[in-house]
Amino acid sequence: MFELMSIRNFLLSGIIFFCALVLGYIFILDKRSIDDPISYLYFNYGLLGFFPLIWFFFQLKKQKIASVVYTKGFIQHIPIVLLLIVILFSFSSGTVWLTDYILSFIIPDYVEESFIEEDLNGMQFLLSAVQSCVIGAAAEEFIFRGLLLKRLASKTTVLMGTILSSLLFGILHYDIIGSFVFGFIMSILYLKSGNLLLPITIHILYNTAVTILPEFPKFTNITTISDLHTYMIPNLIMLLLSALILTMYIKRNIKNIFSSEIKIFQNRKSML
Repeated sequence: MFELMSIRNFLLSGIIFFCALVLGYIFILDKRSIDDPISYLYFNYGLLGFFPLIWFFFQLKKQKIASVVYTKGFIQHIPIVLLLIVILFSFSSGTVWLTDYILSFIIPDYVEESFIEEDLNGMQFLLSAVQSCVIGAAAEEFIFRGLLLKRLASKTTVLMGTILSSLLFGILHYDIIGSFVFGFIMSILYLKSGNLLLPITIHILYNTAVTILPEFPKFTNITTISDLHTYMIPNLIMLLLSALILTMYIKRNIKNIFSSEIKIFQNRKSML
């Protein structure tokens, strides 16, 4: 299904939609500052909400979306879903700490600014949370694990498609390393199960945990450069342990990435 979709068409449609958003920004929002929370929500809901929803609706209207997103057999995956959320959350927290720790020696002012939380009122926070935790999370899975992964895999190899789609996913997030690994793990899970609902569920719950849960344990609550050094040991241990577990998961399931290439190779060999 996703293999037949065009990345070029998606990007071109996105550019056209973005131009329409800019016109709306100029005439409807009366040229509000781009840093205004309303402007941020406007473009986020547009580009990671309405646009993907409309585009995939037209792409999937002639096919059953139930073939890629379904609840059958979902319950048996709940333990691994919950485990991956905890481990990925720990790994991402560790990579953010490591990135900020290194940058604190190079560009400390930038690191200090990154600790400043955006001041949102109640409604703005709710709208931002809904977009980030639900709409945006689901849209990103359709885009990166659906369209990009499957289309790039069909043009190259499944492994290369997994790496490239995960790399793009990482580049578009603050935590590049953690997001790349997150994308790689979600790709394996999708390739293994064939059910996009699994990575969508993990992505939604993961973003929700990041958004609304308090920083726990205490050493993950870093608000100053001093905290980066004070809590170095526990954060480093958390990073190494979570990296080890994720490495074991990848090693155990990596064969699912190569299975498609093996089948193609066997079919070609049988034709000789």
